Amino acid sequence: MTTKTQAESSREGPAHYLYGVVREDGGWTLELAGLGESPVRLVREGGLAALVSEVAGPRVVPTRAHLLTHQRVTEAVVREHTLVPVAFGTVLPSEARVRELLRVARAPLSRALSELEGRVELGLKVYCHGDALTRRLLEARPELARGPAELEEDHESRLEAALRDRTSKDLDGLRAGLRPLAEATHEAPPLGERMMFNAAYLVDRTRVAAFEARVLSLVARLDAYTFRFTGPWPAYSFVDVRLDVELSAAR
Repeated sequence: MTTKTQAESSREGPAHYLYGVVREDGGWTLELAGLGESPVRLVREGGLAALVSEVAGPRVVPTRAHLLTHQRVTEAVVREHTLVPVAFGTVLPSEARVRELLRVARAPLSRALSELEGRVELGLKVYCHGDALTRRLLEARPELARGPAELEEDHESRLEAALRDRTSKDLDGLRAGLRPLAEATHEAPPLGERMMFNAAYLVDRTRVAAFEARVLSLVARLDAYTFRFTGPWPAYSFVDVRLDVELSAAR
């Protein structure tokens, strides 16, 4: 096995930045500018189409502008098409290598497109306002107030246990309320002390408005929390396709 030199790779044509993969017959009508304002186009192969734009070299620096461009392109595509997104910074050395990648990964990409058909990702993060929740809890359960002879540390321990129980029940209610409107759910570990819930939902495009309305109705009942609802996004949390971009360098 030999490795192509940089000069040999450059003779294959310009490098291609990969945003994601759609079906070849998806009725592509979008006109989008990619990295460096290079137009986004389709490279078709075997029923699949890779969304690419030409770039100057094999590396793309993860600047804020580049990250936002990648996000803007994939968000625009997912509004109208089923998309298998790929990670930021995926570059192949030529159009021929893009076609090769589509041939090699045709089965898992086709399977992923079927699983994601007509669906998008919505994100929901929940943050707890500890003081507000404590006040609500004490108003609802006066017996949780500190007793005259109760040690402070004993009272704090009892109150913390009640708060954990309250947040657990609130989050279980949130899960139960949203589950019927989602095709799948992915929960990630909360980030930071105040975040209590960090989840992504795979939702049919036709149910996005209903899902958002359900979130708003739940928010109204849980005013001791702050909610951050985002999307629609490409379904990064629900894609498990490993693209061997190294095949482009090794032959």
